[in-house]
Amino acid sequence: MAYCYSAADAQPCQEDQKAAADLYYKAELEAAEAGRKVRGTRGPPPWRDWPASLRLALRALQRGVKAAEQPWQGLESHWEELSEARQQQLEESAARCLDVLAAGLGLFGEEEVPEARQAFQAVANVRQTAQFLAAVDVNAFTVTDEELREVGLGLYIRAAVFNHAEEPNCLQSFVGRQLVIRTCRPVPEGEELCITYADLGQLSLRRRALLREHFHFDVPSSQEAEARDRILSTVLCGADSKKVQVGWDAECGLQGELAEGECAFARDFVRKVHNQWLRAKDARGTKVAQLQAVWLDATAGLDCRLGAGHSMRLALARELMDACVAQELWQEAIVFAREVSACSRLIYPPSWPMVSLSLARLAKLELFLGNFAAAIRCGEEALHGSGTGSPTKLCWEDRRVAAEEIQQIVAQARVEEEAMSRGYAAQEAPSSKQKALETGSTYLQSLD
Repeated sequence: MAYCYSAADAQPCQEDQKAAADLYYKAELEAAEAGRKVRGTRGPPPWRDWPASLRLALRALQRGVKAAEQPWQGLESHWEELSEARQQQLEESAARCLDVLAAGLGLFGEEEVPEARQAFQAVANVRQTAQFLAAVDVNAFTVTDEELREVGLGLYIRAAVFNHAEEPNCLQSFVGRQLVIRTCRPVPEGEELCITYADLGQLSLRRRALLREHFHFDVPSSQEAEARDRILSTVLCGADSKKVQVGWDAECGLQGELAEGECAFARDFVRKVHNQWLRAKDARGTKVAQLQAVWLDATAGLDCRLGAGHSMRLALARELMDACVAQELWQEAIVFAREVSACSRLIYPPSWPMVSLSLARLAKLELFLGNFAAAIRCGEEALHGSGTGSPTKLCWEDRRVAAEEIQQIVAQARVEEEAMSRGYAAQEAPSSKQKALETGSTYLQSLD
């Protein structure tokens, strides 16, 4: 299911919109026409304000009824582990879904079609539909575009068999509505193929809480996760840059246990920067200037400062980079693009798409500002993160347009750098006229 965006944001392409119209929108318009007769609804279509997961479930039901199949029946729902209140909430949502589905099939009209009634009865079970909604919550994938921005939700039955791992050997990406899963490292025979259900750029404490709450399981800690946590939570204190661990998350703020002494001082520092950031977002005026002031406090303080890979440092650098680009402050934007790239390389595996994409953005800015050698270096590292001779499949195989753009950036930077080198050489080398004058002067001096 594709999200709707404002004019300032990315929108699904016309081909995707047309495909969605053929698959979903016509059925929803038919349901809207019958909406006046749907129990308890008036005015606009009842699903307009529904959460994305509920609309996704409705569309899956529409397709299932049309094809006379229910391919989702084998999906894990963890129904028995849900609270009674949550089960009741899902059953109420299921009843609304079935009402809209019935309206779309014309079952509330004066002339009922027997085939439509029969197709509806195959799925018209509130408890089973509620369990399907629970399964959607557990198994739906967040669909992203080439820049890893969230654009919608999708339910992929075959991909639902992939389990979670804290150190996954596979990674998912999307080509339009198609889900592609690739290995991200060599996989020995017999090793289970796994993806990660949570961003590796989050603290393991946050990821494990998400797994428990949303997927109903937990995972043990690992050495790799602990090492990444240290990078994500390091705060440097004092002139000797003593390392103190203070976790932070954009949604939940401070993470971890309460602390005393130097740790408490570092926690107060992170809390202060967090609050300054919130005030800067809400304040009127030049947002970039206010965010830059927060950045200086966060990264250049004498008493405390965020470590090179701290999660707050990465999040703040991303926001500043985007804000500077929006205001065409290119010199400032490249500073924060370099920060984003440096942080990403500390946190994620070398061939991870997040690393390659941050380098690709940086290469564009370096070229735009005439830093040709840096543009070549960043572009090549983005394309060949694993050291291979061709662009890494993990990031660029499913982003071919973006890969071609980066290749063009590298090629253009090479041309500009060579032209600049020739220009410098021409300036340094004396012209033929100068050589003649110098030769003549030497000859006259010899006559004297």
